[in-house]
Amino acid sequence: MKKLSHFLFTALAALAMIFSSLGTVTAFAQDNAPGENDTYDIVLTKVKLTDLSNWNAPTGTTTGLDGSSYTGQNLDLSKYFGTTETLANVWFEVHKDSATGAIVKEAATGADGTVTFTDLPAGKYYIVENKAKSTLTSDEQLANSAAVPVEITLPVFKAEGGWYTKGTDAVHVYPKNTVDKPSIDKVVNDNDKHDTALVGETKTFKVTSTMPEGIKDYKTLTFTDKFSAGLTYTGNLVVKKGDTVVDASNYSTDGTDAVGTKAAAIKVAFNEDYIKTLNPKDVITITYDAVINEDAVMGAANPNDVKLTYGTNPDSTKEVKPTTPPELHTGGAKFEKIDKATSAKLAGAKFVVTNEAGDKYLKQTAASGATPAKNEWVTDKSDATVFTSAADGTFEVKGLPYGNTGADNTTGETKYKLVETEAPKGYALLQQPFEFTISSTTYTGKVKQVNNNKVTIPQTGGIGSVAVIVAGLVIVGLGFIMKKRMAK
Repeated sequence: MKKLSHFLFTALAALAMIFSSLGTVTAFAQDNAPGENDTYDIVLTKVKLTDLSNWNAPTGTTTGLDGSSYTGQNLDLSKYFGTTETLANVWFEVHKDSATGAIVKEAATGADGTVTFTDLPAGKYYIVENKAKSTLTSDEQLANSAAVPVEITLPVFKAEGGWYTKGTDAVHVYPKNTVDKPSIDKVVNDNDKHDTALVGETKTFKVTSTMPEGIKDYKTLTFTDKFSAGLTYTGNLVVKKGDTVVDASNYSTDGTDAVGTKAAAIKVAFNEDYIKTLNPKDVITITYDAVINEDAVMGAANPNDVKLTYGTNPDSTKEVKPTTPPELHTGGAKFEKIDKATSAKLAGAKFVVTNEAGDKYLKQTAASGATPAKNEWVTDKSDATVFTSAADGTFEVKGLPYGNTGADNTTGETKYKLVETEAPKGYALLQQPFEFTISSTTYTGKVKQVNNNKVTIPQTGGIGSVAVIVAGLVIVGLGFIMKKRMAK
């Protein structure tokens, strides 16, 4: 009996093992595994973020702002990333096996920021962003990406079971970018966007630019400054990174006009090899000298149009300019010499111009060749420029600064004086200086009148004196006659 029981137990155990084995075979025979020749789709969405610090992995399990987990599904961008902004025209390449492997698919994101790579066999792929082929339509520039290239092995299995396939069931990936661009600003001295100056007075213009994220990918980084006709380039071009002067071999100045050129262009184009040495937040400074020349518009802006051309693709570059363009100003005034009593126009009056204190005199030197006109202050009156009233009594003084009290130089004003050194013939010399003010409106505003009085001479002759003399002679004659009669 014991032997029979043992036999039955052994038989039952064997049967159990057989059925268990059959069950396993049946399971593998079911269609619950990817087919050997199956292909898969990848839907890529390029997300635009302002900050990448919280987004370190575009694939694999990660948590969104709403607390949900990502495992390859189609995400609600607003809930997961906190934005619906995407980037169009960003070029991606799908490489097989490694980031430098053969390219099996490539395309740019569409208007909705997505691109679909279809019919990919099972295997490992790397999706690499190609900035050189990306052509964003806005003035924004791609900055650093989070985890580019994207590494993905197909098929991707779902957390709840099964795997992503094709079409509406394709796996989704979300490489992310911030967008950035280099900044640019310019001042006409160390600090000011606007300033006023004497004609011919040297001002050092300064351009500053802070490098963005992704600067090493740039192929183009070119600064161009175009002066208006009232400005003359006087040289002294210096390029710095931080406090270090950049060797001239690292950039080209082709297109920069010669020193002494009015309405000149200045150009600094960095070499691609040098651009690769730059880092985000590096500050490039470019300085050069210029003066307001004799063609400047009095009291108005004499601007210069500085811009920075940049990009990762030389055939598709962007431009950025200062928010507020820099301007240099100078002013003037018009005068009229007249007779105070009759308002007749007086020619030939001569004047010199002094500062408000009256201890410096204005000297003007005309332009000569490449040397622009120059106004300067001298201490010797004999060196001062003499201004002479014309036949209609007019003369003018140009090229004087009028301060910098307003952000746009429309409120500044400075006082000066006219000192008459020779009066018109027959008129008395002015004994006190004539004070006047220069501002942004004085040259185009009302003409300033300088009055003179005629010289008055006491009358020491004429018919009255003749009558006195005749009367005296008559009296003397009568006295002589009377004396003669008395003698007889």
